[in-house]
Amino acid sequence: MSSALGAIASIAAHAYLNREKVCLITFRDRHAQLVVPPTDSVMLIRQQLNRLPVGGATPLAAGLEKAGQVIAQAKCKDHAVEPLLVLISDGEATMPLHPGADPTQEALGIARQLRHEMGPALVIDTTPGHLQRTFMPQLAEALGTECHHIQNMQSRQILQLIETTQTGLS
Repeated sequence: MSSALGAIASIAAHAYLNREKVCLITFRDRHAQLVVPPTDSVMLIRQQLNRLPVGGATPLAAGLEKAGQVIAQAKCKDHAVEPLLVLISDGEATMPLHPGADPTQEALGIARQLRHEMGPALVIDTTPGHLQRTFMPQLAEALGTECHHIQNMQSRQILQLIETTQTGLS
């Protein structure tokens, strides 16, 4: 978790230096929450990172859905905006949006929809290296990107991935 929080703080600082905006969406228990709306305030992001609760169920589909809403709103306000979704998760979708639904299938469906509506994404898997899960690579594929494992990366490598992805947008 500390690696993920460090990566998020680095992303916020990078966005500030490049006069970009970043937002923070969390998904935990049954809901996704826009914790910090699009901002260029590194301080605001860092303050909220220090308050993030951990544990509980993972409504991954709700998080993706909320990201799609925030991106759609940003694009309506500014048609020139080039959003980049950075998903940092262990990918363990355990809470469905709709009662009785398969949470992984819901997340994959929303990811496929986002791929066509919003543009590029980065997927960073926080699963401990000794645990073998296959969902994050599937989710990355649905978003049209690769899955990167945070265990093998430092913050500067994540920032390089962001820059490479953004360069591909131009």
